[in-house]
Parts: sequence; structure tokens; C-alpha cells
Amino acid sequence: MQFYLLGGLLFALVVAVFAVQNATPVDVSFLVWRFPDLSLVLVIFWSAVLGALVVFLPAFGRQLRLVLKLRELESRNRQLNEELRRLKGDASAPAGAAAPEAARDQGPLSRSTPN
Repeated sequence: MQFYLLGGLLFALVVAVFAVQNATPVDVSFLVWRFPDLSLVLVIFWSAVLGALVVFLPAFGRQLRLVLKLRELESRNRQLNEELRRLKGDASAPAGAAAPEAARDQGPLSRSTPN
């Protein structure tokens, strides 16, 4: 993460130096719009900002989906751990205590009757 931050700051510094050294007025045409005598610094700055947004927004959406999925999976993990603890607690109960409960869950027709 720090590597990306350092790389981004270095790139911003290079763009700033380039923009300051090329501060001449230029004419910009885009589709049907025409912008005469814009400073090249502004053109470079807004191009860099828009480029960063094009990269940042999809990455932000992916990161948001991953965070939401992580929360969902952590919640499911807690539920399963609680169920596992409960089941281990039931398994460690005495055999006589668990037998009537098991027979009750099976219903009256599934019990075997002594002969």
C-alpha cells in the first residue's frame, strides 16, 4: 500500500513539473466544444484528475464489494462457530441425557419397542 502511495506522489510531482514548464496557452477542441487560449497547466491538470478518476472509481467499487463480502463471510463464520460450539457441548453431555431428546426428535413411530 505504501508503495502505491509513494508511486502516486512521485507521478504527481512529475506531472506538476511538466505542467509548470509548459505553461503556454493552447486551443482545445473536444467533439463539438472549443476552448480557446486555455493554459496548458490546466489541460494537463484536468487530464490527470480525470485519468485518476477513471482508475479510482472501478477500483473503489471492487473494494466496496470485497468489504461487503468480507463482512458477510465473517458473520457466517461467527454463526458456524457458535453452532459448532453448541454441537460440541451437546456431544459432551452424558449419553442418558441426550437419548430422550433424540427419541423425541424422531417421533413416536420411529422408536423401537422392546419385545
